[in-house]
Amino acid sequence: MLHRLMLRLTGADFSASKAVIEERYASLRKQVPIVYLLGFVNLAGLELATRGRISPGVNLPSFIALCGLIRMWQWFGVGSDVTQEVMIKRMRQTVWFATLVCGVVCFHCLQLLGTGDTASRMAVMLFGGLTAIGVAYGLTALPGAGIIPLLLIIIPISIVALVSDDVHIIWAALGLVTVSGLTIRLLLTHSRHLTALINSRSLIAHEQEVANQAHREAMIAATTDFLTGLLNRRAFVSALEDMVKDQDGAFAIALLDLDRFKITNDTFGHATGDELLCEVAARLVRIVGSNGLVARLGGDEFGIILPKISRAAEAQAFGSEILFEVNQPVMVGDRKLAISACCGFGLSRRGRANSPSRLMADADIALYRAKESPEARAAVFELRMEAPHRRRCQIERALQAPGIERRLRLCFQPIVDLKSGRVIAHEALARWTDEELGPVSPAEFVPIAEQLNLIENINDHLMRMAFSEARAWPDNIRLSFNLSAVQLHSNVSAKAVLKALKAAGLPASRLQVEVTETALLADFERARANLNTLRAAGVLIVLDDFGAGFASIGYLRELQFDQIKLDGGLVTAALGSSDGKRLLAAVIALCGILGVSSVAEHIESEEALELLKELGCSAGQGFWLKPPVGPDEVRSTLFASALRAA
Repeated sequence: MLHRLMLRLTGADFSASKAVIEERYASLRKQVPIVYLLGFVNLAGLELATRGRISPGVNLPSFIALCGLIRMWQWFGVGSDVTQEVMIKRMRQTVWFATLVCGVVCFHCLQLLGTGDTASRMAVMLFGGLTAIGVAYGLTALPGAGIIPLLLIIIPISIVALVSDDVHIIWAALGLVTVSGLTIRLLLTHSRHLTALINSRSLIAHEQEVANQAHREAMIAATTDFLTGLLNRRAFVSALEDMVKDQDGAFAIALLDLDRFKITNDTFGHATGDELLCEVAARLVRIVGSNGLVARLGGDEFGIILPKISRAAEAQAFGSEILFEVNQPVMVGDRKLAISACCGFGLSRRGRANSPSRLMADADIALYRAKESPEARAAVFELRMEAPHRRRCQIERALQAPGIERRLRLCFQPIVDLKSGRVIAHEALARWTDEELGPVSPAEFVPIAEQLNLIENINDHLMRMAFSEARAWPDNIRLSFNLSAVQLHSNVSAKAVLKALKAAGLPASRLQVEVTETALLADFERARANLNTLRAAGVLIVLDDFGAGFASIGYLRELQFDQIKLDGGLVTAALGSSDGKRLLAAVIALCGILGVSSVAEHIESEEALELLKELGCSAGQGFWLKPPVGPDEVRSTLFASALRAA
């Protein structure tokens, strides 16, 4: 009860903020030795002024000195781990010690005021007042303790002095009371200002820390890919710049991107695509480990810095290791997705003018070379790759020019029944001749158009042109049209084909669509649904390029085909070896067992034609039979055939 009353009377508040408590504690720790020294000197002066000497033994100065030693030990001699609780405890002790010491001093001063002459009593007023005011100012950091000497020393001795019959003592008492009042006011004002200053400084420090934290988070966000948690392009380029500055070091960078990622993203949705990217990122981090740095550069493209690789053979071997791991199927939910990637390397070499842009350009050129070479999905930059890359860039720019579809044209290559020699269908083939590039084959521009997401518009335009042209042909001649992977995996591709047929007035039975096994890989279920819809409408389904390196009997079991088109490589191999001939014979026999007709591509010689007839192949196409011709020539030929038949 007494403790709470004293705290209330003196305003000793220990519920202030942590910053205020720490500031008060630090200030007190510096002032306490000075306070006790001041008290000792003043009270020693009081003894000398009133008694003429300081008596040895127990006296007031000795008591103050003893209290000072005790407090010095408590403040400075007990442990170094000062928590906020310890600070509050020691400041509370200061209030009690101030109360104790001031009470003793007050009692002693009151004793001296009751005896002695006017000079002695004036000395009591002087030294008592100096002691109280000096201690009060010494404890300004803790106003609760600073007010105590004013209340317990000056007020009691002033009250006693005021009832004295000595006018000098009375005026001295009035002066002390006035000074005490002003001192109390100054102490409280100082305390408020100090608290406000500390709180303001603490708030500024907090706001600065918040700003610093926000800046750090912004810097992390600016250099981190939000989806995968990898570094982003900005951080990758910055790290690459740092590597290039070390001109003595040789290192490698790699660029990796996924094949047909847009098809997966469009087919299954962005959530599935995001999970796929995160899994690829995790695999790359697992492979590279502490031997390099992995970043996501954007979309499905990743960058890798490899400080320990400096030779082409090392890069090629590491590329194979990366692709083996990345190309493993990915489980997303209950769906198993096939995945494949390509990787291109650029090498930093001593004595060469390396730069981040140069190295990334090298790796980019190598990446495109890897994409064009299915048998080698990882490539290391070589100078001889630059010319094809320049042509590729020119093709990209030309494809992105407005109205590219209108600059494409169609030609048609006949498919011939090998027994009768009669044309049974024409395959639509795209042709493009650019003013600057000259002739550009579909093998060049179709893969690029797929990567630029332009193939769907191009194919739709060519399909409408082909349907319109085929409408004028005799009813017994079918149109064969290639469906791209994008069309095959679109949700509306089957409906779009049937709608285009209806718009052109071409019966579905007059159309056969060709699909490759590679186009089936990304989403087999979606492809099967589209093909089943077309087949139900009467469209014939042809499996193209069977035997091109991805042949799987599983597709023949899972999907119902009307025709199987044999890759030209099977025919070429059969002409040169008995093993190749046996393989071709087995594939043709397999088609017969399945009850579908076989069509051979690239028949380029009489020998090849006779071999295929011997093995029982149903139909074929190639320059030896009939080369591709333009629409006008197709119409003329068909018209002439119709006249002869009549």
